[in-house]
Amino acid sequence: MALKNEYSGFCFHKEKSNNIDVIDEYISAEHFYLNYILKRKPCLLKRKNIIKNKHNIDIKFLKENIENVPVELEQKVSNSFGTGEKKKMNFHEFLSLIEKGNTDYYLNTQYIKENAYFPTDFCNSITRQIINYLPKQLEIMGNLEIYQYNIWIGKNEDKDLKTFLHHDYHDNIYVLLKGKKIFRIYSPNFANLLKMNGNIYRIYNNGLITYSPFIRSDGSNYLDVYKKKMDRVYRDMNIMTKQINKKNNLLKHKAIEQSMDKAEQILNKLEDNILNYKIRKSKFRYKNNARDDIPNHFCLINTIEKKQEDDIFTDTTEIQKRYIEVCVDEGDILYLPCGWFHEVKSFSNNEYHLAFNYWYYPPYIRMINETEIQNRFDHPYIDRHLIERNRKLYKKIGIIKKDKISNIEDILSYYRNLNTKQTKRIKKGNVKRLTCKKRLGTRNINYLCKN
Repeated sequence: MALKNEYSGFCFHKEKSNNIDVIDEYISAEHFYLNYILKRKPCLLKRKNIIKNKHNIDIKFLKENIENVPVELEQKVSNSFGTGEKKKMNFHEFLSLIEKGNTDYYLNTQYIKENAYFPTDFCNSITRQIINYLPKQLEIMGNLEIYQYNIWIGKNEDKDLKTFLHHDYHDNIYVLLKGKKIFRIYSPNFANLLKMNGNIYRIYNNGLITYSPFIRSDGSNYLDVYKKKMDRVYRDMNIMTKQINKKNNLLKHKAIEQSMDKAEQILNKLEDNILNYKIRKSKFRYKNNARDDIPNHFCLINTIEKKQEDDIFTDTTEIQKRYIEVCVDEGDILYLPCGWFHEVKSFSNNEYHLAFNYWYYPPYIRMINETEIQNRFDHPYIDRHLIERNRKLYKKIGIIKKDKISNIEDILSYYRNLNTKQTKRIKKGNVKRLTCKKRLGTRNINYLCKN
């Protein structure tokens, strides 16, 4: 199957420019959204304008303020990190090795427990503590939803040591606290040239690269979305049924019944979506990765040094030389949208390198025409799925997001204004579909209200 490349965002090579924007002043969240997030355009910002932090976070600070918890370290193999070779060690022991000049280990992403669809936490054992000394939410990212926090620590004296060339699945705000980094980046448009370890299924217009048809453009799993929507409709139907059964019901039964009919149509459609999903999943066959020791979003090639005369905007130039090089210095922040390939070299400046990053779920991009993008700053996603799913995770880091409590008037207004279309139903053999009343009769009310 041919690669579905729908990417519509910024590309240095289309602009024939190798200069990244540097924002050295305050920028509002909406301005940043319109000019960088929405356009999928990388940029450099200055930490002093984004993170108002009085703490000097270094190894001494980490030893004094972060508990000596176990961590899993990346071990250097063949002059590179990322091959999956791991070493378990206590955090303070690792920091002491770094102080002594050890260059064999690198602290990067730590394991976070996941359910079938998403992580059950924003933080690992280290970032849960560090986030108390850094902003938990960045004003500049507006209404985007957090995916995860991470910390990166290592020491390097080898100018040739670098990570694998790879892409990520989330928008990255990369805050360099100590040292220096050089990112070599490519836009998602280069995915078919960079020899991926996995087999790409689709590149969404926002740059998200997926390896199956079961992930939508914000990174959510379709089945999770369908199930959560069904739960919401059942809750609404339960509230409407209780309203009908009230003795002193001031609302017209007809208005409620019309809304119940629409809710029934939505449930039928969601049932069909779930059935389609399961049928498609049973038929979909993943192709084997080229290598078993690296993830599917890693490339099988790395960059090579280019000469001054090499023209990176010409197709005849080797792909390994066509990168854009971005130098990130201490105090800089790099914004890198999801799907942008990057290979990273770290420099310790006679000490060590230390970075903290925020990963955000990428926004929904709706094109009004070929050149104009809809401004969705207030509602950057196609629905409230991520917002509602993250609410419990925010509580774990001390952020309380108010639940939107539905009352009967809001529910009736929602369904009254909802356009539903009758569609041809998928045949389910001898399986009988339930009427609205029978549906509710078979659902456990406690289950409906648990979320």
